Parts: sequence; structure tokens; C-alpha cells
Amino acid sequence: MLNKGIYFPLAIVLGIAIFTAGCRQESYFEGRVEMRELNIATKYPGRLARLNIEEGQKVRKGELLAEIHDPEAQARLVQADAMVKGASAQQSKANEGARPEEVESAHAAMEATLAQAKLARVTAGRMQRLFDQGVVPRQRLDEAIAAQSSTWSVYQASKANYQLVASGLRPQDKTTAAAVTREAEGGRQLVETALAEQQVVALADGEITAINFREGEIVAAGIPIATLAKTDTPWIAFNVREDLLNGLKVGDRLTASIPALGERGESIALRVYQISVLGDFATWTSTRALGSFDLRTFEVRARPLSGIAGLRSGMTVLVPESELRSQP
Repeated sequence: MLNKGIYFPLAIVLGIAIFTAGCRQESYFEGRVEMRELNIATKYPGRLARLNIEEGQKVRKGELLAEIHDPEAQARLVQADAMVKGASAQQSKANEGARPEEVESAHAAMEATLAQAKLARVTAGRMQRLFDQGVVPRQRLDEAIAAQSSTWSVYQASKANYQLVASGLRPQDKTTAAAVTREAEGGRQLVETALAEQQVVALADGEITAINFREGEIVAAGIPIATLAKTDTPWIAFNVREDLLNGLKVGDRLTASIPALGERGESIALRVYQISVLGDFATWTSTRALGSFDLRTFEVRARPLSGIAGLRSGMTVLVPESELRSQP
């Protein structure tokens, strides 16, 4: 039979055990809010002439964020315009051919040489008859025949020139002129593209998280002027040891809390969309000393099922371990 004196210590121990069990806090998986960041940069260097944003400012896709000034690009545009006008004029000249006045002049020259050739032929015939009658010497006949041949050659040359002027340039020349025009237009498009890149716009809806340059500073090509966080597609990343996954799979729903949002951050519904193993050396845990196996750590990513006002990148997100244990 037990001594009544020992009941009191037993009662104290039992009470402490019950109190400790009641005060035991549930364990949580701690995650963080992540948002995709986009670097806002210019393709061509220049001076930052205007900056329309500040850190923390919300922007919409296509909104003008900054303007770059490059005097050299403006000069290249003037040069490119001049080259396009010159090439277009040459192409127009090649397509239209000679002017009517030039055709008429060539035709008149041909008619004049034809008349001279006819006269020389008549003169040569007359000299032949006179030579046959013994009136003129052989020298005069030879001169008349040479004049006939010379004037006929001049007529043939003027006729060919008239035909060339009337028909215009050859198809190959027209093709060459058209190619030169296209090349000049392509050069102008390159300059216009460079000028368009001087208007720096938002690539997506989001929030400006960092600004690296201020007005008046020289901006290099490809160096981010600012950083934009896409607030419309946040996700939460957790690191979970594999023995605690409990069959968690893509598509499962979790309930989490975000302490930074207060009451608005309670009972946040998430859906798992990615589970991937992390690097061996950074996440490997040895349990062989306990007679078990080596453990890996997996990164679990989940997205909120609805928009959360005030959500910021880097906020802590807590998911109770019981959420994973309750997964089927």
C-alpha cells in the first residue's frame, strides 16, 4: 500500500507534464516571399535626360520610365535621311528613264546624221558617174566614197544613242538602284531603332525596387538603370527536409500565415507548383550515426490562390508542419 506522502510529488510532476504539453508550440516551415525581378536597361549608351520613377513606385507595362539623350544618334538620323533621299532620287531616275527633252534631242541628232548620210550617198553616186565620163579624177571619187562611209557610221552611232535614251536603263541597272535604296532605308531603320531605345519603358506591371542612375549621369548599354519587381506573380519558397515532405506533391494546398501583414496575413491559401531538390553539399544531412540514411533538402514553391494586398518580396511566410502531415 502506497504511502499517502508520495501522492503530492506525483501530482506536481503530472501537472508540470500536462502544462508543458499544453504550452508546446507547433513547429513551422519558414519560407520567404519571392518576386521575379526585371532589369530596366537601355540598348544604347547616352546621358540620362529624364527619370520619371522613384523607388517604391508602382508602374504599368509600357509606361515611360526614363529618357536617354544621344546627340550622335540624332546626327546619324539626319545623315540616314539624306542617304535615303539620294538613293530614292537615283532609283526614280532609273525607273522613269530619260526626260522627253533628252529623247527629242537624241532623235533630232539621229535625223541630222541620216540626212548627212543620204547626201553623202548621193554625192558619191554623182562622182562615180562623173569619174566614168572622165570629168573628175580618181581622187575626188575616193573622197566622196569615204565621206559616204563616214557619215553612215555617224548615223548608226546616233541611231543607237537615240534607242538607248528612248528605252532607258537596263533592268540590271534598275535592280541595282532599287537595292541601293533598300540599303539606305535599312540604315535609317537602324538609327530609328536606336532612337526608340532611348525611350525606356516598363516591361511589365510591377514596383520599382532599386534605381542605379540619376538624371544627368552617363548610362552604359546594358547596365540596369532600375530594377522592377513583378508584383502580380509572387511565390513562396520553403526548404523542407525529405523525411518531412510526407508525400507532398505538386497541386497540394497549404495554409500559411504572413506575420508582417498582421490579421490580413492569417490563413493564406497556397498551392504547390514546384518541388525540386537543392544542392548536395548545401543541404545534405547525415543521419548514419543514428543508423538511418543521408537526407536531402527540397525546395518547395507555392503561389497564393488570390491576391494579397501589401505583399512584399522577402516577407516571412510560416507553414505549420501539421499542414504537411495532413496531406493525403
